[in-house]
Amino acid sequence: MLTYTPPHEQDLPPATEKPWLLLLLCLAWLLPGLLGREPLKPDEIIVSDIVRHLLDGGRWSLPQMAGEPWLERAPLFYWVAAGFAYLGQWLGLSLHEGARLATGSWMALALWGVGLAAREQIGRRHGRSAVLILIGCVGLLMPGHSLSGDVAVLAGWGWGIYALALAPRLPFPAGVLLGVAMAACGLAGSLAEAALLLVLAIGLPLFRHWRFQRYALTLIIAMAIALPLIASWPLTLRQVAPAAFAIWFDVYSLGFFGGFAQLRALHPFGYYLSLLPWFAWPSWFLAGATLWMQRDRLHQPRFQLPLLAGGLTLLCLLLSDSGRAGYALLLLPPLALIGAVGLDVLRRGAASFINWFGVLTFGFLALYIWVIWSAMHLGSPARLSERIRELAPSFEASLSIPALVLAVLMTAAWLWAVSRSRTMGRQAVTNWAAGITLCWGLATAFASGWVDARTSYRDFAASLAGQLPKNECVSSENLQSNQRAALHYYLGLNTSRREVHPDSDCRWLLRQGGRETLSAPPGWQEVWQGARPGDRNERYYLYRKAAV
Repeated sequence: MLTYTPPHEQDLPPATEKPWLLLLLCLAWLLPGLLGREPLKPDEIIVSDIVRHLLDGGRWSLPQMAGEPWLERAPLFYWVAAGFAYLGQWLGLSLHEGARLATGSWMALALWGVGLAAREQIGRRHGRSAVLILIGCVGLLMPGHSLSGDVAVLAGWGWGIYALALAPRLPFPAGVLLGVAMAACGLAGSLAEAALLLVLAIGLPLFRHWRFQRYALTLIIAMAIALPLIASWPLTLRQVAPAAFAIWFDVYSLGFFGGFAQLRALHPFGYYLSLLPWFAWPSWFLAGATLWMQRDRLHQPRFQLPLLAGGLTLLCLLLSDSGRAGYALLLLPPLALIGAVGLDVLRRGAASFINWFGVLTFGFLALYIWVIWSAMHLGSPARLSERIRELAPSFEASLSIPALVLAVLMTAAWLWAVSRSRTMGRQAVTNWAAGITLCWGLATAFASGWVDARTSYRDFAASLAGQLPKNECVSSENLQSNQRAALHYYLGLNTSRREVHPDSDCRWLLRQGGRETLSAPPGWQEVWQGARPGDRNERYYLYRKAAV
């Protein structure tokens, strides 16, 4: 049953893909963007500061950002990132670069788990198909290369689905995997993600394939492993920081539903409906085409598991208290698994649409990125070169021969990939995955320095550092969490927030304004003002209390 082949798939040509090519493509997708760039707002700079706090001797049970507890997500990702950052220091990597290696590791686990799930549920040829569909998803590109706990939850979710696919054949190992996966979801995200996986496991016996006696053993083993692991962090937090535990329990413990004291639901309607068409492309298109073509086979286990997983996830998203793209990552594995079922029998018109849409889109985009490189380093086209300098005045282009050679090799590899002949459905997803990998690789190789100069808080912090007093407190007003994290990460500065301490007696004040210029409050003198080059909505002002 696990490798059931519909009659019209029996005469397919033998697979010609080589595993090492899939591994090479996954590495080409995973590695670019992990190194050689500054943390982005909002998540990356916050996680970087949390990791710095942990490595500076902070309590590992109490993540802190800019001196304040940060409890929106459970700390497993921060722990792993801190471990990679510590090891990265021995390799000469900056803290955020070393920490970002944890993202690559979690993403590799996520791809592995989804591939194994597809192979177990559909058949040997289909594991690579699911992986290709997954890395081709547009919405996975930035989270898959950023410092965010969402990728750890995605990995746990993918392995949890694999464990449930494995349960009818190997109940005991499946129980162990399911327990570890639930623990990863609960310790990297919230109790809601772990509960979602548990509800999925409990709901599967609705289908005959999972209605066997030893399935109860799988659930018992999973709960015996998951419950102590998930409970270990909240219980430790309650012991070392009762006030922080109360905040987590009341406000953040249920993730997309808030907390036990502030249970929230029903965000403004339409967010995910507008997000998913591009975020989950092309997985939703392939899944929809597969369901339509094989609508008479939806009773098969290979459809039942991903359909139930995707349905429960979508229901949670639609009922959640706020729109957040990171939560939508949980929809991608079920969509990839469904799409992989019908990939080899995808109708020629649908496969050609995805294939040529991907070739043309990524071909023109890659060509445009090469034109940008020419404008940066050769000054041609002149107007584009001037515009690049205007948008990031502090950027200084420097030719990197290794980056140039890598870009040429990636471009040549893409041209080779799109010229190969395969089964049409596989050609479509391979070309799409190769195209998105090429454009991401070119963008990170050529434009990372320019993006840093335009959007990073590094230059802003360096400019502010020369004006700050030594050994004096600084109060702040209207600074968001990512801005306070940047000040602490780059300068080691913890401000006294006026929102929390309105009676602060600090002689220095740092304020954030918008597009309109702020005037100095009564009794204060402006010492400095500045902004990030690429942000017109944030401007900062440093004041000193006027002498009486």
